[in-house]
Amino acid sequence: MSYRRAPRLLRVVTATAIALIGSAAGVAAAQTAPGPAGSAPAAASGPPSPSGLTVEVIGGGTPADERSAIDYTIELRDDGPLPYRHLAVTALLPSGFHVLRASPEPGQSAAVPTWTVDVAPGQKVDIRAQVSAGTVQDLTDGTPIPLADAPDDLVDPSAPGAQAWYSVTACVRQAPGDPPVTCGLSSQLLVKTEDDTRRGVEAIVLLLGLPAAAAGLGAYAWRTRRDPEADP
Repeated sequence: MSYRRAPRLLRVVTATAIALIGSAAGVAAAQTAPGPAGSAPAAASGPPSPSGLTVEVIGGGTPADERSAIDYTIELRDDGPLPYRHLAVTALLPSGFHVLRASPEPGQSAAVPTWTVDVAPGQKVDIRAQVSAGTVQDLTDGTPIPLADAPDDLVDPSAPGAQAWYSVTACVRQAPGDPPVTCGLSSQLLVKTEDDTRRGVEAIVLLLGLPAAAAGLGAYAWRTRRDPEADP
């Protein structure tokens, strides 16, 4: 009797074990199997990447005179699908240059002019600024390697007609202190005009002084002629 029951009991235990193993395998497969077509595993959402943002500096296409006022436009565009709020737009100016006026006005940190900008998909935002140029000497003094990017004919920044390259750069950050997302720049020549200006002023003074000197000489000659006739 016991001999006949043993194979049957073994078959029952074996079937139960197979069923348990199959159930565990099915659970594991359900946990690891991919979802429906096109679905992806859930991931922690972070800040959107600023794709589609571009910045361009427009203006300053011709050589500029020292201490002249130069008009620039910083053009920010969002060609992507996402809007961006509170972007920090900064203007990096060469040594000796500063913003005279801007629309809109930059923030209160005067060291680096900064604007806070919102831009929507397909939108363009313009920042207009008038910048006062420095001097060729400012550029050469403010460059770590003097005259590194200057034309070969620039030997002495104090020489008449000296010139040097400079750039006005605008960068966009998602928040102040973040690395730049994108930057744009405009480069041009700055031409020394101090000597020409001085010569022009001297010429004006000379032209204005000649009539005065002639009038003085005429008055002196008239008095000299008149005084002898007045003597007894």
